[in-house]
Amino acid sequence: MVNRTSGKPTYEELEARVRELESGIDSKSEKSTRETVRILTESFQHLADLSQDAIYLFDIESGTFPFFNKRFLELYKVEESGRTILTSSSAAQHIHPDDIKKLRMARESTLAAGGAQGEVEYRYINADRTTRWMHDRWSVVRDSQNRAVAIEGFIRDNTQRKQAEEELEHSRNSALIGSYILRDRRFKYVNPEFCRITGYSKEELIGMPSLDLVHVDYRDHVKESAKQMLAGQRTMPYEFRVVDKTGQVKWVMETVTAVKHEGARAVLGYFMDITKQKQIAKEQRDKEKLKAILEMAGAVSHELNNPLQVVLIGIEKLANPKLEQSQKEDMTRLIKNHTLRIIELSSKIKRISQYATKDYVDGKKIIDIDAATGE
Repeated sequence: MVNRTSGKPTYEELEARVRELESGIDSKSEKSTRETVRILTESFQHLADLSQDAIYLFDIESGTFPFFNKRFLELYKVEESGRTILTSSSAAQHIHPDDIKKLRMARESTLAAGGAQGEVEYRYINADRTTRWMHDRWSVVRDSQNRAVAIEGFIRDNTQRKQAEEELEHSRNSALIGSYILRDRRFKYVNPEFCRITGYSKEELIGMPSLDLVHVDYRDHVKESAKQMLAGQRTMPYEFRVVDKTGQVKWVMETVTAVKHEGARAVLGYFMDITKQKQIAKEQRDKEKLKAILEMAGAVSHELNNPLQVVLIGIEKLANPKLEQSQKEDMTRLIKNHTLRIIELSSKIKRISQYATKDYVDGKKIIDIDAATGE
């Protein structure tokens, strides 16, 4: 009421007016807050729906999904009687039966241990019964008493990565080159070809010091060569000998490079058995040596045959008592000249420094002694 005598509002009237104004302000503030929350919620939902990952919030007590994005709905819904249903049961229908237990145990382990995060990888079954690989990562929401009340999660389709890993593993396992991974100079991974070369099983090799396979005469060579290659000071593969499980000595060729394995520094090695190549090369060298020996023998026989024949004939004729003195002197000079020829040929053979041949009979070749000495 207004005081009609003074024309001014009374204290009670002012107090009532303040309450009225405050009520109006609170009403506007509440409306503004609700509008802000609505806008933010819609914006968050829009952003979540744009994600390629499936996003969800699972309420543990009710067993429902209070929040999920479009991708999660697409993946884990089921259609029943023309209705779209999304429940924990509908989601379970899309998980491979052999992986449901793994997922449940991973979730229960996180919740029971008071953990904050967890993850698991499992197979997802499409509507057409094809299989994909999913990686589910979640965080646990807890109340003030540390009780788990909800799970917030992100699910990513890892099918391409899984396929790539499987193809890589298949290529490693079917490769004709042995491969291995070392950490702290011990085997952490070996492929089947590496096992075949060494004769050891995977179980026997894992944890074994790598140098145990290397022949004792080559261990320093291997350590130094690997050190240089890891430091970028060497690019060519190095060769050495190993001793397999049966005690057989083999030749191998190796390259190494630094990698990360399970978050730690490691060495990736490629390991090829070159024993047969070494044997073939040795046989080839032996053949070439034999060929050279035969060519040398042919050259010696060819070059020495004539002077030796003259010397032998001359000696026989000198033994003839009817030979005149002048004939003896001529024959002696002839023998001496051819003997000197033999000595000269012997000296040339000692001075041979290069490989040179010339044609011989029946398409064969012999060492060209003059050309081989560089004369």
